[in-house]
Amino acid sequence: MREPTNKLVIPELLTVLRRTRLGRFKLRLLAEEKRGYEEVIESMLERDEGARFLDLGFGDWRLGTKLAKKVKPKEVFGIDIDIRFPDVGGRKSIQGDLNNPFPVDDEGFDVIIASQIIEHLWNTDGFLREIHRCLKPTGYAIISTPNLASWHNVGYLLFGRQPEPCSVSDEMDRFEGPAHRRLFTVPGLTKVLKFHGFRLDVVKGSGYHPFPLPLARLMCLMDRSHPTTINFKVRKI
Repeated sequence: MREPTNKLVIPELLTVLRRTRLGRFKLRLLAEEKRGYEEVIESMLERDEGARFLDLGFGDWRLGTKLAKKVKPKEVFGIDIDIRFPDVGGRKSIQGDLNNPFPVDDEGFDVIIASQIIEHLWNTDGFLREIHRCLKPTGYAIISTPNLASWHNVGYLLFGRQPEPCSVSDEMDRFEGPAHRRLFTVPGLTKVLKFHGFRLDVVKGSGYHPFPLPLARLMCLMDRSHPTTINFKVRKI
């Protein structure tokens, strides 16, 4: 479900955005936001050559492969509803709808990645229960998702506008893939994670619209409530 930055928007919209200075600025922000949350996820990983690694919603495998190189796990698995890309380098693709029970064994994974996927699912509770079920007692999961409380979303609401990450229609949605079903704030995601039996290990923000990445990193350290993306590393209680 994750795609390269130039595929984050449909081709028709990409062409339109490239025509204007504001549109090109928006594309640069999207690219920097993507770099930002991937950097944060990488910083949360632990090297473990005996690990079993699971990427939820792996898409084209680009991010999962990159993250797995840092962990150096024994086995790499991924679950996605669309498995167009071949299994290479020992990767094992599993077809499955993440709104439903995962087709894998209980407590089978040391590292579970759920980057930019939870917001697309209607069954949030089922998804988190399944992560809990599949995670080893000594393992950890990383969950990354857009922040409903980011300042640019707050700005949209102040002016009575619909924030861009908050989809109102599957058919009208102008981004690739399924629409965003549910968005979270730091306290909101914290509450539901604890409800489903997780404890927080690390919480970091990434991206801070409209600031460029170097300044955004600093702003995220100063303000943990309003970054563009929120990233959680959690373990089972």
